[in-house]
Amino acid sequence: MQNLIQIEAGKPVGNPINQHQFRRLFPNVSFTNPLESEDVVSRGYALFQDKLSPEPGRYEVIKESTPVQVSDDLWERGWSAIPMTDEEKASVDSLQAEISRVDRTGRLLACDWTLTSDSPLSESQKTACVEYRQKLRDVPTQSGFPWEVVWPELPV
Repeated sequence: MQNLIQIEAGKPVGNPINQHQFRRLFPNVSFTNPLESEDVVSRGYALFQDKLSPEPGRYEVIKESTPVQVSDDLWERGWSAIPMTDEEKASVDSLQAEISRVDRTGRLLACDWTLTSDSPLSESQKTACVEYRQKLRDVPTQSGFPWEVVWPELPV
């Protein structure tokens, strides 16, 4: 479905509308289907297209901004990347650290059986599992933690 935006003094005004709303604004005019540029431009509107928001960087928030002119008769949704405050960065880092710790806990739980007294593993395999589990517990000390975690390989 086509969308349009009102243009005043070369700038977009208000929110986009769809073609049905545009046609209702001009009930006595017969428009082509789909609407053509000359139909809308002569009435103070331009075609408008949505644009997906970009992926934010690690410490950015994406917010909708003023529409961007693509051509004489076409505008699209605008987006701005806003840097996070130090407080927001700390909050994001804390959340990512929690996610990494939950992942680590799951990996530890998944290999608990390797250290039980009735485990079918040999002593050398159990020793390798003990070392693996220690590497998992050391994950928060990695220099890239919590964003760039290098997970150890399960030995069995």
